[in-house]
Amino acid sequence: MAECKAPFLDTDKSIRVAMFNVSMSDPESGRILHQTEKADNKRFQRLAAIIQHVNADVLLLCEFDHLGQGGDDGSLNNFCQHYLAQSQYQQNAISYPYRYCPPSNTGLLSPVDLNGDGICTLPEDGLGFGEFHGHFSFVILSKYPLNEDKIRTWQTLLWKAMPDALLPTDYYSEAAQEVLRLSSKNHVVVPVLVDGKEINLLCCHPTPPVFDGNERRNAKRNHDEIQLLIDIIENAPYLIDDKKQAGGLEPEDAFIVMGDLNADMVDGDGIKSAIQRLLKHNKINRAVSCGVNTPKSEGGQHYYPWQKRKGRKNEWTHLAGLRLDYVLPSTHLTVSNSGVFWPDKHDPLRHLILDCKGKEKPTAGSDHRMVWVDIIISQ
Repeated sequence: MAECKAPFLDTDKSIRVAMFNVSMSDPESGRILHQTEKADNKRFQRLAAIIQHVNADVLLLCEFDHLGQGGDDGSLNNFCQHYLAQSQYQQNAISYPYRYCPPSNTGLLSPVDLNGDGICTLPEDGLGFGEFHGHFSFVILSKYPLNEDKIRTWQTLLWKAMPDALLPTDYYSEAAQEVLRLSSKNHVVVPVLVDGKEINLLCCHPTPPVFDGNERRNAKRNHDEIQLLIDIIENAPYLIDDKKQAGGLEPEDAFIVMGDLNADMVDGDGIKSAIQRLLKHNKINRAVSCGVNTPKSEGGQHYYPWQKRKGRKNEWTHLAGLRLDYVLPSTHLTVSNSGVFWPDKHDPLRHLILDCKGKEKPTAGSDHRMVWVDIIISQ
């Protein structure tokens, strides 16, 4: 694992920022709430042990069902209390006193038929794909205070509002274009306060670029959701957030892009130009995005997916042999270390990603791997 050459002074401190798609989503509304009411779910125990081992100070969890309008239905509190706050597999218990469950477009039924079948039904006619409102949502956990008064969201921004959008107008009716939002879940900026210093967490979870037709509506939406990240970073003038505030981040704002972006710059089915622009953006820390401090693992290096890939194996974050999950600090921030939690067969923690038969399957915990980055905060 590569080390940053920047000096670490006695007056400095390091915080660990991580993201993890935990696959804690179920087609049945309320199922995750029910499953987290007791502390005996083996999959959740393994997920919690991984989180405890990595011990991030700030953590984004993708695919965590909660209230679609925002807020915790009890599932997150249950997971924190019954799993994270209890030692799992000899790992130390962990506490996150600051939590944020943003509103989501997933499973929010469109008032207009989106797929042209003449009826409005979920999941296909959701403003974001989901069986119910709040399906496939994401949450933020932190050991440091979140400045909730300054949280910004772009949940309601219409897809057609983006200049040069790839919106397939031959697929979506004019009526559909008037209601279809760009973000499949939400795009949020959440300021976290670390010893008086403010860092903006720029989080999202774009739709997978698959499960569509020749019009490639999902691939194009994935591309434009990533482009929206870039536009927020660049303070694009067309942006209007959900509180009617114009623009995005200011040039001096330190930020960290976090999310399962469902995009690999080399492999996979997505339109790769947006993820390539993001990873090579002049405001993104290049050492982490595609340089010496890109998060890596030994387990990925020795993993063989079902099809051949061109990308670097030790940078993969998904069992399909793809780098989909990202923690990307801005150039304002100094990085000291990074990694992907993907233990190889010689690692005593490998059992945390294996099922009861010793197989590396999604059912063991998740089809994704946890990504983390250590950031130096100068005092």
